[in-house]
Amino acid sequence: MEMDEFLEVLSGQIRSEKARGMVRKEMEDHIRDQAEAYEESGMPRESALKEAVHQMGDPVAAGVELDRIHRPRMDWSIFTWIVLFSILGLALQYICFYGQAGLGGPLGRAQGGSMENFVRQCSYTVIGLGVMAAVCLADYSVIGRYPRILGAVFLGSIWIICELGFLIQVNGAYPYLRCVTYLFVPLYGGILYKTRGKGYQGIAEGLVWIGLLYLVGAGSIGGGMGVVINAVLPCLLMLFMAVRKRWFALSRGSGLAALLVMMGAWGLFFVKNLRSYQVMRIQAWLRPEAFGETAGYHMTHLRDIVSSLSLNRSCYGILEQRGLMDFLESLGVNSEFMILQTAVSLGLMKAVFLCVLFAVFFFQLFLRTARQKNQLGQMTGLGCTMVLAAETLRNIMGNFGIGIGFTGGVPFLSYGKWHTLAVYVLLGILLSIYRHENLMWEEPVERKEGVLFQVGSYVIKIEKRLKSSV
Repeated sequence: MEMDEFLEVLSGQIRSEKARGMVRKEMEDHIRDQAEAYEESGMPRESALKEAVHQMGDPVAAGVELDRIHRPRMDWSIFTWIVLFSILGLALQYICFYGQAGLGGPLGRAQGGSMENFVRQCSYTVIGLGVMAAVCLADYSVIGRYPRILGAVFLGSIWIICELGFLIQVNGAYPYLRCVTYLFVPLYGGILYKTRGKGYQGIAEGLVWIGLLYLVGAGSIGGGMGVVINAVLPCLLMLFMAVRKRWFALSRGSGLAALLVMMGAWGLFFVKNLRSYQVMRIQAWLRPEAFGETAGYHMTHLRDIVSSLSLNRSCYGILEQRGLMDFLESLGVNSEFMILQTAVSLGLMKAVFLCVLFAVFFFQLFLRTARQKNQLGQMTGLGCTMVLAAETLRNIMGNFGIGIGFTGGVPFLSYGKWHTLAVYVLLGILLSIYRHENLMWEEPVERKEGVLFQVGSYVIKIEKRLKSSV
């Protein structure tokens, strides 16, 4: 059988169009390499090529096996975790605000005793799951093909919406858009992927995009520290990992040194532009008792509630005696304190168990993403996971009075359309990465220092260009 005929039959067994072309190229390269080896041993070129094809075996059997390997595979374990968390989140909202544990109830009164918000959140969750499924079925690699265009359109659209006042401001900010900035993080993974091999210019470009995210998120939206911790910090960690993996064709030492210098300059700019209320918030977090009923009011009352929690039962009676119920009801309006409200309604141990479930879930996401062979999938997946984990950790710390800042939700538990949709889009991207892990190949990148780096489905090569004197 001729090589072209063999490759045609083999690739015809592969149903995925994306996999078909790349597998054919890989197999053709392998056959030609084997033929060259036969030629070097003294075999005529035509005979060597025929023998190399013959050694590949039955093209139908080989194609069927490659089709089995290179096809989309749904990660049903992670999908099951997501569905169960979605149901648990709705159940806890019902219990805390409207059910018997909420006494129909102390927290329910803050919502006007109406089930309308709960029904609305149920619809948001169902829509979110549908959006997640659609994103999962899509090809996430588009992020790696057009990241700069997508990033510019994304940040530019948010800036225009804020500057033209298309949404209603609340205390001079657009709180509903804060969570939308999370969606820039996977785009940033694609931007870093595109800057591979660009040396110091790549690091500088990475920091410029982070600066743009900060200006739009903290400036136009008014997201403050929430945007910095939940979106900017994951991007900085992604840039650090890209340097550590030598994406920019620099040694780790010189790359990290350059990154630290650039980050230092960026950090000075950030600290210098902190607003007075942000400085006061940090000081109140460190010493709330020094601020009395002003900046320390929120932190002091939170810690008083935490000190009143019971291990396995509600503590409404204790909070009534200590005059803390009015403050707790004010927290219930925005449902950003669902973990604390779970502890109040069901006992501290239930809330701790919920936090353990989150820890196990995120550990599974990190582990699953770290195993990705594709660089784009790994970086983008780690970015999505870090956003969700950072928001959850920050929320838990804020709920128990040990974190800075309180605005922002927690995945699956918080009320709100935009936050719910943003979380499920990130989860959909993660599922798409896991689903397509056997269908993604990377083109070689020629770095400035003469290193050729290629990731294929069968082999990883690092070839150094010969010195010009050789």
